[in-house]
Amino acid sequence: MAEARYNIYRSTVHWRYAMARPHLLFFDARLIFFIILFIFHIRWWTFAVLVFAIAGFTGASYFSFSLENVVRLVRSKLVGQFRPAVSHTRLRPMADYGSDALLSQRTEQH
Repeated sequence: MAEARYNIYRSTVHWRYAMARPHLLFFDARLIFFIILFIFHIRWWTFAVLVFAIAGFTGASYFSFSLENVVRLVRSKLVGQFRPAVSHTRLRPMADYGSDALLSQRTEQH
């Protein structure tokens, strides 16, 4: 079996485990950013940020949320209930600059 020589754990490896959340011990592996921040800049506020991040990631995993779900939840709470179908940048401004009227006046004068 060709698959067995690449498997260092001598167990079946399935493609569905590729999207599993990475863990360091029992913490989410994405905490490594906060750990490195604390190691390279040891201050009380970086320790507080690390503890807050550990508590946040642990609470999110307790409720079976991923980091993407938590970001989406925070974003939806900040934006509110109103969700326009078209972005405000794509809406045309509701102002009449009179360009058609100026154009018709210029053509009448000539």
